[in-house]
Amino acid sequence: MNDDFDFGLLNPWIKDDQITDINYNGKQVWVDHLQKGRYPIEPFSAHDFMQALAYKIANYVNLPFNISSPILEAETKELRISMIHQSVCRSGLSISIRKTPALLRITDLMMKTYAPAWVIDLLKTAVKSRANILISGLPGSGKTELVKYLMKNIPASQRVITIEDSLELRYGEIHPLKDHVMIKVSELFDYEAAIKAALRQRPDWICVSEVRGREVMQLIQSCSTGASVLSTVHAENAHSIPQRLLHMMPDVDVTNPTLLALVHSTIDLGVHLEIQSSSKGIKRKIKEIVFYYLDENFKSKSQLIYSDEEKGSELHYEDLPKKGIHHEG
Repeated sequence: MNDDFDFGLLNPWIKDDQITDINYNGKQVWVDHLQKGRYPIEPFSAHDFMQALAYKIANYVNLPFNISSPILEAETKELRISMIHQSVCRSGLSISIRKTPALLRITDLMMKTYAPAWVIDLLKTAVKSRANILISGLPGSGKTELVKYLMKNIPASQRVITIEDSLELRYGEIHPLKDHVMIKVSELFDYEAAIKAALRQRPDWICVSEVRGREVMQLIQSCSTGASVLSTVHAENAHSIPQRLLHMMPDVDVTNPTLLALVHSTIDLGVHLEIQSSSKGIKRKIKEIVFYYLDENFKSKSQLIYSDEEKGSELHYEDLPKKGIHHEG
């Protein structure tokens, strides 16, 4: 699907760089704006147009979209489109369009609103030291954009392999002169297979856009080979990230302290993002950062090193214990 596809009435929102998502629920069109937050386009009554657009997209990509095939996924270079047919959607046709442009939406100036300067410096140093970092938060909190921001601190000589089902990190397009491999998974080539293949490609970094399931075991094991990990995960807070990873592992006892110790010895930092909406717009911030480690008795421990609700001492990443071969600092 080409980027010159005509979306008709939706074109103004498709072309607006401040809008990240466009969603139609059968009755309304909602958009996600970087500054204004989420709001409906009102009034909106072009429902016949939306029906026609759905079939136009299906015809363009030469895929069925009907009662027998009620789900359609398509993408352009900078758009990801997901549609659910009205035959299985009681609310009506559902269309979700997400923009995935090859640009850094977060700037150094914007990061000043996310956290104090020393926190940002700590994260940058952690990346330069090849720490393993997982970023959590609710949908829309900006997890992927923070990963993209931090990835710019990776030296050009370090090989970065990104693994995604839909291309959002865009590392090679944003940094074309840096060593990179961009892998796209599919039904025939899943995350587990992609991670195994990546380990034979001399990776310094393996960056999965989002850790979702059983591939987490391969990701954890890849760190023992010297590869570093920078990824996102759905978790309620930074403290719960290790336990969340255990729940993703197939056929394991999530109460097993040995497995939890494996995660704590492998993952270095958990970063939790929060998004706040008000009449003035939206604000994204780093809610907390947690450092995972094992104590002298090899028991899993978590140390809160930053919270936006507590005033603590400024820390430097170099002052934290070095836990494995992936560290260079």
